[in-house]
Amino acid sequence: YTPGSTAGQSVDVLHYFAAPELDWDEHEEPLRERIGGLVSALLGLVGVEADPLQSPEHVLLARIVEHVWRSGGDLDLPSLIKLLQKPPFQQVGVFELETFFPEKDRFALARMLNNLIAAPGFETWQEGASLDVDSLLYTADGRPRASIFYLAHLNDAQRLFFITLLLESVRDWLRGQSGTSDLRALLYFDEVYGYFPPYPKNPATKAPLMALIKQGRAGGLGIVLATQNPADLDYKGLSNAGTWMIGALRTERDKARVLEGLEGAIAEAGGTSKQRSLDEALGSLKPRVFLLHDIREEAPLFFHTRWAMSYL
Repeated sequence: YTPGSTAGQSVDVLHYFAAPELDWDEHEEPLRERIGGLVSALLGLVGVEADPLQSPEHVLLARIVEHVWRSGGDLDLPSLIKLLQKPPFQQVGVFELETFFPEKDRFALARMLNNLIAAPGFETWQEGASLDVDSLLYTADGRPRASIFYLAHLNDAQRLFFITLLLESVRDWLRGQSGTSDLRALLYFDEVYGYFPPYPKNPATKAPLMALIKQGRAGGLGIVLATQNPADLDYKGLSNAGTWMIGALRTERDKARVLEGLEGAIAEAGGTSKQRSLDEALGSLKPRVFLLHDIREEAPLFFHTRWAMSYL
């Protein structure tokens, strides 16, 4: 799949604006999480760094989406832009709308969103396969399959936008799964650098990815994250990872952050570790030699990668 491009198979992500067929009384929290992810992704696409609790842009857009969804109406980007200029309510919290987010500021944001629609090639974002996780995991006749999303052609804002919506879609799918100890599906995220950074950075991808890492095991979803920049990962979140495979680390900073994460993971699993021995083990790694930490094993293990020849 090539979202935002017709080079491969296009992906329709704008269907995500349509109201889900869920009862608000029973699913209020997940629906609000979905709205939060949608709004964060959209604002990221136009370069607005928005805090879901503090940013007037985020709060107002989320209120508009919730208002439309609660009333049972459908929503798309053009109608959202119109409602942003003339919201269907005149008060946000205890503030009048004009005090909370004046008309000129709303128009400026609406113009930024309108520029998205007007940009050449934007129509490819609303063509092709939908982000329906069941159809991404299984063919029409029920056979399991792998779905690969290629994003190298997108700029940083577009990648953040798409990855956020994909993770939110997987999060929606996970909520509908019954509990199991078996592996149902695997989400592999290569080069996670920039999408799961430590505090205080908080890109739109971080919250859904954190939720999947914490909750995936109960619903049979495995998460594999790969990076060459270990110092730029949120190790609080990765302390939930049961298996770590660590290659040669280039800097002391990288080693310190990996040690911090490993200590957290071992403590989370109820075990104990000797930091000095781990430090020595990480310092002795050579090219093509990896340290395997598995919460089911008493001690870390070393392994070599196998030789492989490729005619490519």
